[in-house]
Amino acid sequence: MRLSFLNRSGIIILVAAALASCNKINLTPTSKYTDDQFWQVTANAYVALNNCYSQQISGGYPGSSSASQAYFYNEALSDNAYCPLDVNVGTPTEISSGNDANFNAGINRVKYEWGSYYYNIRSCNLFLENIDRNTSLDKALIARMKGEARYLRAQALFRLTNLYGDVPLVTHVLSIDESKSIKRTPKADVVTYILSELDSCAAVLPTRDAQAVSDRGRITRGAALAMKARVLLYNQRWQECVAVCEDLMNNQGTNGTYSLVPSYPNVFATNNKYNSEVISDLEYAAPDRVWTDWGDFGPFYTGNGATASTNSNLVPTQDLVESFLTLDGKAITDAGSGYDESNQYVNRDPRLGYTVVYDGYQWVNNLNTTQTIHIKPGTAGAIDIRNEYGNSTGTFTSSGYFWRKYYDPTATVFQFGENIIVMRWAEVLLMEAEAKTELGQMDAGVWDKTIRLLRTRAGFTNPLALTYPGNTSMSMIDQVRNERRSELALESLRYDDIRRWKIAETVLNHPVGDEVRGAKFAGPNHDQYIKLVVRLFNPAKHYLWPVPTESLQTDPSLLPQNPGW
Repeated sequence: MRLSFLNRSGIIILVAAALASCNKINLTPTSKYTDDQFWQVTANAYVALNNCYSQQISGGYPGSSSASQAYFYNEALSDNAYCPLDVNVGTPTEISSGNDANFNAGINRVKYEWGSYYYNIRSCNLFLENIDRNTSLDKALIARMKGEARYLRAQALFRLTNLYGDVPLVTHVLSIDESKSIKRTPKADVVTYILSELDSCAAVLPTRDAQAVSDRGRITRGAALAMKARVLLYNQRWQECVAVCEDLMNNQGTNGTYSLVPSYPNVFATNNKYNSEVISDLEYAAPDRVWTDWGDFGPFYTGNGATASTNSNLVPTQDLVESFLTLDGKAITDAGSGYDESNQYVNRDPRLGYTVVYDGYQWVNNLNTTQTIHIKPGTAGAIDIRNEYGNSTGTFTSSGYFWRKYYDPTATVFQFGENIIVMRWAEVLLMEAEAKTELGQMDAGVWDKTIRLLRTRAGFTNPLALTYPGNTSMSMIDQVRNERRSELALESLRYDDIRRWKIAETVLNHPVGDEVRGAKFAGPNHDQYIKLVVRLFNPAKHYLWPVPTESLQTDPSLLPQNPGW
Protein backbone atom coordinates (compact mmCIF):
# COMPACT_ATOMS: atom_id res chain seq x y z
CA MET A 1 0.00 0.00 0.00
CA ARG A 2 1.52 3.33 -1.11
CA LEU A 3 2.15 5.69 1.78
CA SER A 4 -0.87 7.89 2.29
CA PHE A 5 -0.38 10.27 5.18
CA LEU A 6 -3.69 10.72 6.93
CA ASN A 7 -4.29 13.06 9.81
CA ARG A 8 -6.47 12.47 12.84
CA SER A 9 -9.62 13.32 10.88
CA GLY A 10 -8.70 10.55 8.44
CA ILE A 11 -8.71 8.03 11.26
CA ILE A 12 -12.13 9.21 12.40
CA ILE A 13 -13.49 8.79 8.86
CA LEU A 14 -12.18 5.23 8.69
CA VAL A 15 -13.70 4.42 12.05
CA ALA A 16 -17.09 5.79 11.01
CA ALA A 17 -17.02 3.90 7.72
CA ALA A 18 -16.22 0.61 9.44
CA LEU A 19 -19.06 1.07 11.93
CA ALA A 20 -21.57 1.97 9.24
CA SER A 21 -20.80 -1.24 7.34
CA CYS A 22 -21.63 -3.48 10.31
CA ASN A 23 -25.18 -4.87 10.03
CA LYS A 24 -24.98 -7.40 12.84
CA ILE A 25 -26.28 -6.24 16.20
CA ASN A 26 -23.35 -5.43 18.42
CA LEU A 27 -23.81 -4.39 22.03
CA THR A 28 -20.37 -2.77 22.12
CA PRO A 29 -20.77 1.02 22.14
CA THR A 30 -20.54 2.30 18.57
CA SER A 31 -19.28 5.77 19.42
CA LYS A 32 -15.72 4.49 19.55
CA TYR A 33 -13.56 1.44 18.97
CA THR A 34 -12.18 -0.73 21.70
CA ASP A 35 -8.47 -1.36 21.23
CA ASP A 36 -9.11 -4.85 19.86
CA GLN A 37 -11.70 -3.61 17.37
CA PHE A 38 -9.51 -0.80 16.09
CA TRP A 39 -6.56 -3.04 15.29
CA GLN A 40 -8.74 -5.69 13.67
CA VAL A 41 -9.51 -3.23 10.85
CA THR A 42 -6.68 -3.53 8.34
CA ALA A 43 -7.11 0.01 7.09
CA ASN A 44 -6.62 1.28 10.63
CA ALA A 45 -3.37 -0.66 10.94
CA TYR A 46 -2.04 1.06 7.82
CA VAL A 47 -3.18 4.44 9.09
CA ALA A 48 -1.33 3.87 12.35
CA LEU A 49 1.89 2.93 10.54
CA ASN A 50 1.58 5.80 8.08
CA ASN A 51 1.20 8.10 11.07
CA CYS A 52 4.65 6.96 12.21
CA TYR A 53 6.05 7.83 8.77
CA SER A 54 4.41 11.24 8.73
CA GLN A 55 6.17 12.20 11.97
CA GLN A 56 9.70 11.83 10.62
CA ILE A 57 12.02 14.79 11.33
CA SER A 58 9.15 16.72 12.86
CA GLY A 59 6.91 14.50 14.93
CA GLY A 60 3.74 16.54 14.87
CA TYR A 61 4.35 17.85 18.36
CA PRO A 62 2.07 20.89 18.90
CA GLY A 63 3.83 24.01 17.68
CA SER A 64 6.71 22.21 15.97
CA SER A 65 7.85 22.88 12.41
CA SER A 66 6.63 20.80 9.49
CA ALA A 67 8.97 18.06 8.32
CA SER A 68 9.97 19.95 5.17
CA GLN A 69 10.53 23.16 7.10
CA ALA A 70 12.75 21.41 9.64
CA TYR A 71 14.66 19.67 6.85
CA PHE A 72 15.54 22.83 4.93
CA TYR A 73 15.91 25.36 7.72
CA ASN A 74 18.32 23.16 9.65
CA GLU A 75 20.86 24.42 7.11
CA ALA A 76 20.66 27.86 8.76
CA LEU A 77 22.04 26.32 11.94
CA SER A 78 25.25 25.76 9.97
CA ASP A 79 27.67 27.85 7.92
CA ASN A 80 25.80 27.01 4.71
CA ALA A 81 22.86 29.38 5.14
CA TYR A 82 21.32 32.31 6.93
CA CYS A 83 17.69 32.90 7.85
CA PRO A 84 16.67 36.56 8.44
CA LEU A 85 13.09 35.85 9.59
CA ASP A 86 13.35 32.81 11.78
CA VAL A 87 10.59 33.02 14.37
CA ASN A 88 8.17 30.87 12.35
CA VAL A 89 10.71 28.35 11.07
CA GLY A 90 12.29 26.97 14.23
CA THR A 91 14.47 29.97 15.18
CA PRO A 92 17.72 28.71 13.60
CA THR A 93 19.31 32.17 13.67
CA GLU A 94 18.55 32.64 17.35
CA ILE A 95 20.14 29.28 18.11
CA SER A 96 23.22 29.85 15.93
CA SER A 97 23.71 33.25 17.57
CA GLY A 98 24.84 31.37 20.67
CA ASN A 99 23.27 34.09 22.80
CA ASP A 100 21.99 32.69 26.11
CA ALA A 101 18.88 34.85 25.84
CA ASN A 102 17.97 33.21 22.51
CA PHE A 103 19.34 29.69 22.92
CA ASN A 104 18.57 28.08 26.25
CA ALA A 105 16.70 25.18 27.82
CA GLY A 106 13.42 27.09 27.84
CA ILE A 107 13.02 28.04 24.16
CA ASN A 108 10.34 26.39 22.03
CA ARG A 109 12.74 24.86 19.49
CA VAL A 110 14.56 22.89 22.19
CA LYS A 111 11.23 21.70 23.58
CA TYR A 112 9.76 20.88 20.17
CA GLU A 113 12.75 18.85 18.96
CA TRP A 114 12.69 16.73 22.12
CA GLY A 115 8.90 16.45 22.07
CA SER A 116 8.61 15.69 18.36
CA TYR A 117 10.98 12.76 18.39
CA TYR A 118 9.40 11.26 21.49
CA TYR A 119 5.99 11.84 19.91
CA ASN A 120 7.21 9.79 16.94
CA ILE A 121 8.68 7.12 19.22
CA ARG A 122 5.38 6.80 21.09
CA SER A 123 3.49 6.32 17.81
CA CYS A 124 5.92 3.58 16.80
CA ASN A 125 5.67 1.88 20.19
CA LEU A 126 1.88 2.03 20.05
CA PHE A 127 1.91 0.37 16.64
CA LEU A 128 4.41 -2.30 17.64
CA GLU A 129 2.51 -3.24 20.77
CA ASN A 130 -0.82 -3.62 19.00
CA ILE A 131 -0.38 -4.70 15.38
CA ASP A 132 -0.41 -8.40 16.32
CA ARG A 133 -4.05 -7.96 17.33
CA ASN A 134 -4.85 -7.84 13.63
CA THR A 135 -5.76 -11.35 12.49
CA SER A 136 -6.41 -10.48 8.83
CA LEU A 137 -2.96 -9.43 7.69
CA ASP A 138 -0.44 -12.02 6.62
CA LYS A 139 2.19 -12.73 9.30
CA ALA A 140 5.03 -11.95 6.91
CA LEU A 141 3.42 -8.61 6.11
CA ILE A 142 3.03 -7.82 9.81
CA ALA A 143 6.72 -8.65 10.32
CA ARG A 144 7.62 -6.24 7.52
CA MET A 145 5.41 -3.50 8.95
CA LYS A 146 7.03 -3.98 12.34
CA GLY A 147 10.41 -3.61 10.67
CA GLU A 148 9.33 -0.27 9.21
CA ALA A 149 8.13 1.00 12.60
CA ARG A 150 11.29 -0.17 14.35
CA TYR A 151 13.40 1.66 11.78
CA LEU A 152 11.46 4.88 12.33
CA ARG A 153 11.82 4.53 16.09
CA ALA A 154 15.57 3.92 15.72
CA GLN A 155 15.88 6.95 13.45
CA ALA A 156 14.13 9.16 16.02
CA LEU A 157 16.39 7.89 18.81
CA PHE A 158 19.43 8.57 16.63
CA ARG A 159 18.36 12.16 16.04
CA LEU A 160 17.83 12.63 19.77
CA THR A 161 21.33 11.38 20.59
CA ASN A 162 22.80 13.73 17.98
CA LEU A 163 21.27 16.74 19.70
CA TYR A 164 21.07 15.81 23.38
CA GLY A 165 23.61 13.02 23.97
CA ASP A 166 22.23 10.81 26.77
CA VAL A 167 18.47 10.42 26.32
CA PRO A 168 15.72 8.20 27.73
CA LEU A 169 15.58 4.91 25.85
CA VAL A 170 11.84 4.40 25.48
CA THR A 171 10.87 1.08 23.90
CA HIS A 172 7.24 0.75 24.98
CA VAL A 173 4.24 2.99 25.55
CA LEU A 174 4.81 4.61 28.92
CA SER A 175 2.21 4.79 31.64
CA ILE A 176 1.66 8.15 33.29
CA ASP A 177 3.67 7.09 36.31
CA GLU A 178 6.52 5.75 34.16
CA SER A 179 6.68 8.97 32.18
CA LYS A 180 7.33 10.90 35.38
CA SER A 181 10.30 8.85 36.49
CA ILE A 182 12.18 7.75 33.38
CA LYS A 183 15.93 8.35 33.37
CA ARG A 184 18.41 9.24 30.67
CA THR A 185 20.29 6.31 29.18
CA PRO A 186 23.99 6.74 28.29
CA LYS A 187 24.36 7.63 24.62
CA ALA A 188 26.61 4.63 23.96
CA ASP A 189 23.86 2.27 25.18
CA VAL A 190 21.23 3.99 23.05
CA VAL A 191 23.48 3.70 20.01
CA THR A 192 24.00 -0.01 20.70
CA TYR A 193 20.23 -0.44 20.80
CA ILE A 194 19.76 1.55 17.57
CA LEU A 195 22.30 -0.58 15.70
CA SER A 196 20.72 -3.80 16.93
CA GLU A 197 17.28 -2.58 15.84
CA LEU A 198 18.54 -1.64 12.38
CA ASP A 199 20.06 -5.11 11.98
CA SER A 200 16.73 -6.66 12.93
CA CYS A 201 14.89 -4.38 10.50
CA ALA A 202 17.23 -5.24 7.64
CA ALA A 203 16.54 -8.94 8.18
CA VAL A 204 12.78 -8.61 7.57
CA LEU A 205 12.53 -5.71 5.11
CA PRO A 206 12.45 -6.21 1.32
CA THR A 207 15.03 -4.77 -1.01
CA ARG A 208 14.00 -1.87 -3.22
CA ASP A 209 14.12 -4.31 -6.17
CA ALA A 210 11.67 -6.72 -4.54
CA GLN A 211 9.38 -3.99 -3.25
CA ALA A 212 6.01 -3.65 -4.95
CA VAL A 213 5.48 -0.44 -6.92
CA SER A 214 2.55 0.38 -4.64
CA ASP A 215 4.92 0.21 -1.64
CA ARG A 216 7.48 2.68 -2.91
CA GLY A 217 8.45 5.12 -0.22
CA ARG A 218 8.40 2.50 2.51
CA ILE A 219 11.60 1.57 4.30
CA THR A 220 13.70 -1.14 2.67
CA ARG A 221 16.62 -3.34 3.65
CA GLY A 222 18.98 -0.91 1.91
CA ALA A 223 17.62 2.01 3.93
CA ALA A 224 18.14 0.15 7.21
CA LEU A 225 21.74 -0.66 6.30
CA ALA A 226 22.49 2.85 5.04
CA MET A 227 21.10 4.32 8.25
CA LYS A 228 23.26 1.88 10.20
CA ALA A 229 26.30 3.17 8.29
CA ARG A 230 25.35 6.75 9.15
CA VAL A 231 24.96 5.90 12.85
CA LEU A 232 28.37 4.21 12.85
CA LEU A 233 30.01 7.11 11.02
CA TYR A 234 28.55 9.69 13.40
CA ASN A 235 29.91 7.67 16.33
CA GLN A 236 33.43 7.32 14.89
CA ARG A 237 33.16 3.56 14.43
CA TRP A 238 35.07 3.71 11.18
CA GLN A 239 35.83 0.05 10.49
CA GLU A 240 32.25 -1.03 11.13
CA CYS A 241 31.00 1.79 8.90
CA VAL A 242 33.28 0.62 6.09
CA ALA A 243 31.96 -2.94 6.45
CA VAL A 244 28.34 -1.78 6.04
CA CYS A 245 29.12 0.58 3.14
CA GLU A 246 31.03 -2.13 1.29
CA ASP A 247 28.25 -4.61 1.92
CA LEU A 248 25.86 -2.15 0.26
CA MET A 249 28.29 -1.47 -2.59
CA ASN A 250 29.34 -5.04 -3.30
CA ASN A 251 26.20 -7.08 -2.55
CA GLN A 252 23.43 -5.25 -4.36
CA GLY A 253 21.69 -8.46 -5.28
CA THR A 254 21.13 -9.03 -1.57
CA ASN A 255 20.69 -5.47 -0.32
CA GLY A 256 19.14 -3.62 -3.25
CA THR A 257 20.38 -1.99 -6.44
CA TYR A 258 21.50 1.62 -6.19
CA SER A 259 23.56 3.87 -8.45
CA LEU A 260 24.31 7.52 -9.07
CA VAL A 261 21.86 9.31 -11.33
CA PRO A 262 24.00 10.32 -14.37
CA SER A 263 23.06 14.00 -14.14
CA TYR A 264 23.44 15.67 -10.74
CA PRO A 265 20.45 18.08 -11.03
CA ASN A 266 18.24 15.20 -12.15
CA VAL A 267 18.54 13.65 -8.68
CA PHE A 268 16.11 16.36 -7.54
CA ALA A 269 14.24 16.82 -10.81
CA THR A 270 10.49 16.99 -11.14
CA ASN A 271 8.75 13.66 -11.67
CA ASN A 272 11.90 11.70 -10.87
CA LYS A 273 10.81 10.17 -7.57
CA TYR A 274 12.29 6.83 -6.52
CA ASN A 275 15.22 7.23 -8.91
CA SER A 276 18.24 4.91 -8.67
CA GLU A 277 19.95 7.12 -6.08
CA VAL A 278 17.14 7.47 -3.53
CA ILE A 279 17.50 5.26 -0.45
CA SER A 280 14.88 6.91 1.77
CA ASP A 281 12.77 10.02 1.48
CA LEU A 282 9.90 12.07 2.84
CA GLU A 283 6.81 11.29 0.81
CA TYR A 284 4.68 13.98 -0.82
CA ALA A 285 1.89 13.79 -3.38
CA ALA A 286 0.12 16.86 -4.73
CA PRO A 287 -2.51 18.03 -4.03
CA ASP A 288 -3.05 16.01 -0.82
CA ARG A 289 0.37 16.44 0.77
CA VAL A 290 2.66 19.22 -0.40
CA TRP A 291 5.45 21.44 0.84
CA THR A 292 5.74 25.14 0.08
CA ASP A 293 9.12 26.12 1.54
CA TRP A 294 10.86 26.74 -1.76
CA GLY A 295 8.80 29.92 -2.06
CA ASP A 296 11.18 31.39 0.52
CA PHE A 297 14.36 30.31 -1.28
CA GLY A 298 14.39 31.33 -4.94
CA PRO A 299 14.56 34.48 -7.05
CA PHE A 300 11.59 36.81 -6.79
CA TYR A 301 11.15 37.31 -10.49
CA THR A 302 11.81 34.66 -13.14
CA GLY A 303 9.86 35.97 -16.11
CA ASN A 304 6.30 37.00 -16.92
CA GLY A 305 3.87 34.38 -15.68
CA ALA A 306 6.67 32.16 -14.36
CA THR A 307 7.05 30.86 -10.84
CA ALA A 308 8.67 33.45 -8.61
CA SER A 309 9.61 33.55 -4.96
CA THR A 310 7.37 35.11 -2.35
CA ASN A 311 10.04 35.77 0.25
CA SER A 312 13.78 35.46 0.80
CA ASN A 313 14.15 33.70 4.08
CA LEU A 314 16.82 31.01 3.60
CA VAL A 315 19.83 32.30 1.74
CA PRO A 316 23.23 30.72 0.98
CA THR A 317 26.33 32.24 2.54
CA GLN A 318 29.54 33.42 0.95
CA ASP A 319 31.34 30.72 2.93
CA LEU A 320 29.33 28.03 1.15
CA VAL A 321 30.00 29.58 -2.25
CA GLU A 322 33.73 29.77 -1.56
CA SER A 323 33.88 26.12 -0.48
CA PHE A 324 33.31 24.78 -4.01
CA LEU A 325 36.54 23.81 -5.76
CA THR A 326 37.80 25.12 -9.07
CA LEU A 327 37.54 22.84 -12.10
CA ASP A 328 41.13 21.66 -11.71
CA GLY A 329 40.36 20.40 -8.21
CA LYS A 330 41.99 23.23 -6.27
CA ALA A 331 40.54 25.20 -3.40
CA ILE A 332 40.15 28.87 -4.28
CA THR A 333 42.91 29.65 -1.76
CA ASP A 334 45.41 27.29 -3.43
CA ALA A 335 48.25 28.77 -5.43
CA GLY A 336 47.56 28.53 -9.15
CA SER A 337 43.82 27.93 -8.73
CA GLY A 338 43.00 30.72 -11.18
CA TYR A 339 40.31 31.98 -8.85
CA ASP A 340 39.27 35.51 -9.75
CA GLU A 341 37.37 37.26 -6.98
CA SER A 342 35.84 39.69 -9.49
CA ASN A 343 34.53 36.79 -11.59
CA GLN A 344 34.23 34.17 -8.90
CA TYR A 345 31.48 31.97 -10.30
CA VAL A 346 33.35 30.78 -13.41
CA ASN A 347 35.78 27.86 -13.52
CA ARG A 348 34.10 26.30 -10.47
CA ASP A 349 32.68 22.93 -9.46
CA PRO A 350 29.47 22.63 -11.54
CA ARG A 351 27.56 21.75 -8.38
CA LEU A 352 27.87 25.41 -7.37
CA GLY A 353 25.53 26.34 -10.21
CA TYR A 354 23.21 23.45 -9.44
CA THR A 355 22.94 24.56 -5.81
CA VAL A 356 23.21 28.37 -5.64
CA VAL A 357 21.79 31.18 -7.76
CA TYR A 358 24.33 34.01 -8.07
CA ASP A 359 24.56 37.30 -9.94
CA GLY A 360 24.39 36.70 -13.70
CA TYR A 361 22.89 33.24 -13.30
CA GLN A 362 21.13 31.89 -16.40
CA TRP A 363 17.78 30.75 -15.04
CA VAL A 364 15.53 28.42 -17.04
CA ASN A 365 11.99 28.89 -15.76
CA ASN A 366 8.70 27.01 -16.01
CA LEU A 367 7.98 28.69 -19.36
CA ASN A 368 11.19 27.11 -20.68
CA THR A 369 12.70 30.52 -21.24
CA THR A 370 16.07 31.70 -19.95
CA GLN A 371 16.46 34.83 -17.88
CA THR A 372 19.57 36.43 -16.45
CA ILE A 373 19.21 36.86 -12.69
CA HIS A 374 20.57 40.27 -11.70
CA ILE A 375 21.51 40.47 -8.02
CA LYS A 376 24.21 43.11 -7.88
CA PRO A 377 22.51 46.43 -7.01
CA GLY A 378 21.91 48.68 -10.00
CA THR A 379 22.00 45.92 -12.62
CA ALA A 380 18.35 44.83 -12.83
CA GLY A 381 15.52 46.33 -14.82
CA ALA A 382 12.37 47.81 -13.35
CA ILE A 383 10.50 44.49 -13.39
CA ASP A 384 13.07 42.21 -11.80
CA ILE A 385 14.63 44.70 -9.41
CA ARG A 386 13.44 42.62 -6.46
CA ASN A 387 16.08 40.01 -7.36
CA GLU A 388 18.75 42.52 -6.40
CA TYR A 389 20.46 42.43 -3.05
CA GLY A 390 18.85 44.66 -0.45
CA ASN A 391 19.01 44.97 3.29
CA SER A 392 15.24 45.02 3.75
CA THR A 393 14.54 41.82 5.66
CA GLY A 394 12.47 39.32 3.71
CA THR A 395 12.02 41.63 0.71
CA PHE A 396 15.29 41.05 -1.14
CA THR A 397 17.98 38.42 -0.84
CA SER A 398 19.88 39.44 2.25
CA SER A 399 23.02 37.51 1.26
CA GLY A 400 23.14 38.25 -2.45
CA TYR A 401 22.36 34.60 -3.26
CA PHE A 402 19.31 32.38 -3.78
CA TRP A 403 18.92 28.61 -3.63
CA ARG A 404 18.62 26.50 -6.80
CA LYS A 405 18.51 22.91 -5.52
CA TYR A 406 15.03 21.33 -5.43
CA TYR A 407 13.50 24.03 -7.62
CA ASP A 408 10.65 22.71 -9.73
CA PRO A 409 10.61 24.66 -13.04
CA THR A 410 7.21 23.27 -13.99
CA ALA A 411 5.45 24.63 -10.90
CA THR A 412 3.04 27.53 -11.25
CA VAL A 413 2.41 27.77 -7.51
CA PHE A 414 4.55 26.85 -4.53
CA GLN A 415 2.66 23.65 -3.77
CA PHE A 416 5.38 21.09 -4.43
CA GLY A 417 4.63 17.38 -4.40
CA GLU A 418 8.15 16.17 -5.02
CA ASN A 419 9.64 13.88 -2.40
CA ILE A 420 12.42 15.22 -0.17
CA ILE A 421 15.41 12.91 -0.02
CA VAL A 422 16.57 11.84 3.44
CA MET A 423 19.36 9.54 2.28
CA ARG A 424 20.82 8.81 -1.15
CA TRP A 425 23.52 6.68 -2.73
CA ALA A 426 26.03 9.54 -2.94
CA GLU A 427 26.09 9.65 0.86
CA VAL A 428 27.01 5.97 1.05
CA LEU A 429 30.00 6.66 -1.22
CA LEU A 430 30.97 9.66 0.91
CA MET A 431 30.68 7.64 4.12
CA GLU A 432 32.98 4.99 2.65
CA ALA A 433 35.50 7.67 1.64
CA GLU A 434 35.40 9.40 5.03
CA ALA A 435 35.69 6.23 7.11
CA LYS A 436 38.51 4.90 4.94
CA THR A 437 40.36 8.20 5.26
CA GLU A 438 39.95 8.22 9.03
CA LEU A 439 41.44 4.71 9.09
CA GLY A 440 44.39 5.84 6.95
CA GLN A 441 43.22 3.54 4.15
CA MET A 442 42.31 6.04 1.45
CA ASP A 443 44.09 5.08 -1.77
CA ALA A 444 43.51 5.24 -5.51
CA GLY A 445 41.12 2.29 -5.42
CA VAL A 446 38.90 3.81 -2.74
CA TRP A 447 39.12 7.23 -4.39
CA ASP A 448 38.05 5.92 -7.79
CA LYS A 449 34.90 4.24 -6.48
CA THR A 450 33.89 7.22 -4.33
CA ILE A 451 35.27 10.73 -4.93
CA ARG A 452 36.11 10.21 -8.61
CA LEU A 453 32.61 8.89 -9.34
CA LEU A 454 30.99 11.87 -7.63
CA ARG A 455 33.17 14.45 -9.38
CA THR A 456 32.71 12.81 -12.76
CA ARG A 457 28.95 12.84 -12.31
CA ALA A 458 29.12 16.49 -11.19
CA GLY A 459 30.83 17.48 -14.46
CA PHE A 460 34.55 17.62 -13.67
CA THR A 461 36.71 16.61 -16.65
CA ASN A 462 40.21 17.76 -15.68
CA PRO A 463 42.33 14.69 -14.76
CA LEU A 464 43.97 16.74 -12.00
CA ALA A 465 40.63 16.96 -10.20
CA LEU A 466 39.64 13.37 -10.91
CA THR A 467 42.85 11.51 -10.12
CA TYR A 468 43.97 10.44 -6.65
CA PRO A 469 45.06 12.19 -4.43
CA GLY A 470 43.37 15.27 -5.85
CA ASN A 471 44.94 18.60 -6.73
CA THR A 472 44.69 20.71 -3.60
CA SER A 473 46.76 21.62 -0.59
CA MET A 474 43.90 20.45 1.65
CA SER A 475 44.57 17.41 3.82
CA MET A 476 42.81 14.30 2.56
CA ILE A 477 40.25 14.37 5.38
CA ASP A 478 39.47 18.03 4.68
CA GLN A 479 39.14 17.26 0.98
CA VAL A 480 36.69 14.42 1.67
CA ARG A 481 34.72 16.59 4.09
CA ASN A 482 34.57 19.39 1.55
CA GLU A 483 33.34 16.95 -1.08
CA ARG A 484 30.54 15.98 1.27
CA ARG A 485 29.63 19.64 1.77
CA SER A 486 29.52 20.36 -1.98
CA GLU A 487 27.53 17.24 -2.81
CA LEU A 488 24.98 17.42 0.02
CA ALA A 489 24.37 21.16 0.52
CA LEU A 490 20.76 22.00 1.52
CA GLU A 491 20.11 18.36 2.47
CA SER A 492 19.90 18.91 6.25
CA LEU A 493 23.26 17.28 7.09
CA ARG A 494 25.78 20.11 7.49
CA TYR A 495 24.88 21.03 11.09
CA ASP A 496 25.39 17.45 12.27
CA ASP A 497 28.62 17.26 10.28
CA ILE A 498 30.33 20.32 11.75
CA ARG A 499 29.39 19.18 15.25
CA ARG A 500 30.56 15.57 14.88
CA TRP A 501 33.82 16.79 13.28
CA LYS A 502 34.24 19.23 16.21
CA ILE A 503 34.86 22.15 13.84
CA ALA A 504 31.74 24.15 14.66
CA GLU A 505 33.61 26.70 16.78
CA THR A 506 35.93 27.32 13.80
CA VAL A 507 33.43 27.58 10.97
CA LEU A 508 30.63 29.34 12.88
CA ASN A 509 32.85 31.78 14.79
CA HIS A 510 33.98 33.47 11.61
CA PRO A 511 37.52 34.83 11.92
CA VAL A 512 36.51 38.34 10.80
CA GLY A 513 34.37 39.68 13.63
CA ASP A 514 32.40 36.43 13.89
CA GLU A 515 30.30 37.72 11.01
CA VAL A 516 28.47 35.53 8.53
CA ARG A 517 29.13 36.96 5.08
CA GLY A 518 27.11 37.37 1.95
CA ALA A 519 28.22 38.35 -1.57
CA LYS A 520 30.44 41.35 -2.27
CA PHE A 521 27.61 43.81 -2.84
CA ALA A 522 27.69 45.93 0.33
CA GLY A 523 29.04 49.44 0.85
CA PRO A 524 28.48 52.60 -1.21
CA ASN A 525 30.35 51.11 -4.17
CA HIS A 526 28.98 47.58 -3.77
CA ASP A 527 32.48 46.22 -3.33
CA GLN A 528 32.38 44.96 0.26
CA TYR A 529 31.16 41.65 1.57
CA ILE A 530 27.71 41.76 3.10
CA LYS A 531 27.77 41.38 6.88
CA LEU A 532 24.77 39.27 7.78
CA VAL A 533 24.94 38.29 11.43
CA VAL A 534 27.32 37.57 14.28
CA ARG A 535 27.36 33.99 15.48
CA LEU A 536 28.88 32.37 18.52
CA PHE A 537 29.54 28.70 19.10
CA ASN A 538 30.79 27.87 22.57
CA PRO A 539 32.47 24.44 22.46
CA ALA A 540 32.05 24.07 26.23
CA LYS A 541 28.27 23.80 25.86
CA HIS A 542 26.93 24.01 22.30
CA TYR A 543 27.97 20.58 21.10
CA LEU A 544 24.94 19.30 23.00
CA TRP A 545 21.55 20.97 23.25
CA PRO A 546 20.02 21.39 26.69
CA VAL A 547 17.29 19.07 27.91
CA PRO A 548 14.11 21.20 27.85
CA THR A 549 13.32 22.98 31.11
CA GLU A 550 9.75 21.75 30.89
CA SER A 551 10.92 18.12 30.83
CA LEU A 552 13.28 18.63 33.75
CA GLN A 553 10.47 20.17 35.79
CA THR A 554 8.11 17.30 34.98
CA ASP A 555 10.72 14.65 35.59
CA PRO A 556 13.63 15.63 37.89
CA SER A 557 15.17 12.19 37.28
CA LEU A 558 16.39 13.53 33.93
CA LEU A 559 18.99 15.56 35.79
CA PRO A 560 21.79 16.42 35.55
CA GLN A 561 21.38 18.91 32.74
CA ASN A 562 23.91 18.79 29.90
CA PRO A 563 27.24 20.56 30.62
CA GLY A 564 27.18 24.34 30.56
CA TRP A 565 23.40 24.69 30.58
